[in-house]
Amino acid sequence: MSIARFWFFLVLGLPLSLCAQDSNKKWRLDGYIKEMIYLTTLQDVDSLMFDNLIHNRLNFFWYPTEKLTLNTEVRTRMFHGDAAKTIPSFGNFIDVNNDFFDFSYTEDFDQMVFHIMIDRLYLQWNDASWQLKAGRQRINWGVNLAWNPNDIFNAYSLYDFDYEERPGTDALRFQKFIGYAGGYEIAIKIADNWDEFTAAAMYKWNVKGFDLQALGGIMKNNLTAGVGWAGNLGLAGFKGESSYFYTLKQNDQNAWLTSLSLDYSLPNSWYFNASIFYNSYVNQQDNVFLFNSANADVRSLTPYKWNAFLQTSYTFHPLFSGSLLTLGYPGNSGLFINPTFTFAPLNNFDLDLIGQIFCNKDSQNTSSAYLRLKYSF
Repeated sequence: MSIARFWFFLVLGLPLSLCAQDSNKKWRLDGYIKEMIYLTTLQDVDSLMFDNLIHNRLNFFWYPTEKLTLNTEVRTRMFHGDAAKTIPSFGNFIDVNNDFFDFSYTEDFDQMVFHIMIDRLYLQWNDASWQLKAGRQRINWGVNLAWNPNDIFNAYSLYDFDYEERPGTDALRFQKFIGYAGGYEIAIKIADNWDEFTAAAMYKWNVKGFDLQALGGIMKNNLTAGVGWAGNLGLAGFKGESSYFYTLKQNDQNAWLTSLSLDYSLPNSWYFNASIFYNSYVNQQDNVFLFNSANADVRSLTPYKWNAFLQTSYTFHPLFSGSLLTLGYPGNSGLFINPTFTFAPLNNFDLDLIGQIFCNKDSQNTSSAYLRLKYSF
């Protein structure tokens, strides 16, 4: 993929989307362009890294009939700066995915890396009470905000904040809808070996205002079963998920994952969310920033057995809001702090100032600051 072709896709998104909205109702094109500048410091190494990311996304939808939809979404990124220059094989580092087919391309230069990936490519058939979807898609079975033990197909990392759409997977998915908030679904991920194969079924129902779900299947050589719920305790939202993984491999271990959360909104725009996560499958790593949503495993989203999450947000003005996310790890010395401020002067413009601070007395501390401008079309 040449540089000229990259810029062709990047700058052509807006005019194409405008034509799509007006000329033909059977198809639609939208997306965004981001510019993000960020600084990263490594304590005790006396290192300051300066980087820049241009990020373009194009979402294409075609509706040949009332029941059939074709969706293709392309993610294009250009990295420039110290990370691309100093990290060996930086292109290979970012070109990871949870997919069977390789729909990505990377071109690695001295201080610049281009990466293009099709992360959605599926056909969807809708009927009155059921839906069939085949291809690269997101299968989101989680109900919690912070950690999702039920999300066995598409786990994602909290630290990967610049991937709002979250990764997909090459799969076949059937959904049957029954009454209010009820139904069942079956999903099968395409794989050429048992270490990557995932297939499961889930049933949903509602009892006295609580949405309940139960699932069972196999995930990467592990038999798995799980439950989840979402409802209210008084004026507070109460959600939970739990999954158990029984390994079929001699050199692996069984795992039990559980997350609980409470969230509450005040009339004056204050919002609070608190969550706790237990993960018996502990895979110690020194730096949580190495976690990448594209190849995340639901069992290894954190190197700690106990994790606590607290988020608060407030709308200071219709155009200006802020939030503070804090992760603590009971029994360990680690702490993650993530403040965010968003300014939205226009409907399709957003300016974000984001911080990520990870502290751990037993390993290298890392701090990053991001300034991101996003234009949606």
